[in-house]
Amino acid sequence: MTMTRPATWLPDPLDDSLLRYWDGQRWTFHTAMRPAVPQPAPVAPPPVAATPMLRPDIAEALDRTRGTLIGSMKEVKLLETYLLPEERVLALCGAQGQGHGVLACTNRRLLFLFVGIVTKQFLHVSWNDVKHVHYDRRSTRFAVYTTKLTKRAVPAFAVQVSSMQDATAIGSAAQAAAAAPRLDVV
Repeated sequence: MTMTRPATWLPDPLDDSLLRYWDGQRWTFHTAMRPAVPQPAPVAPPPVAATPMLRPDIAEALDRTRGTLIGSMKEVKLLETYLLPEERVLALCGAQGQGHGVLACTNRRLLFLFVGIVTKQFLHVSWNDVKHVHYDRRSTRFAVYTTKLTKRAVPAFAVQVSSMQDATAIGSAAQAAAAAPRLDVV
């Protein structure tokens, strides 16, 4: 048993701009212009969610480091939640700990923040405890010591800072924030 379609005007199988008459068994030679299909109104893109406003001190530090925090903006946006009351950010730079995060110098401490999918790392040392800050150009290791710097001294925390310029900016901010620490570049 053959299924047949009733006689009607249908889109021409060879020309999208025409209608062709189907007589119920076969295509005929009768054609007509296909009426223009109204195009749907363009849909406006959904509004972009407003970027959360950064605190002024974080925004200023971020402006001074444009381009060096690639891959760390998530941590920059979360930084405010890790700050103490009345703590101000003086300098920022990208750094590598357990993952690529942000190293921040504040008026109260040095801190490193990395937030990954599975783990997070938050390291910090108060200016009252910092005795020495050391940056090794060869290994790009930025280390913070709470003891006198000796060959056997173990840092309170250490991260990789790939740019000497960034390490120097953090060190300069550290010198301005606390009288004790100084940055040694080796």
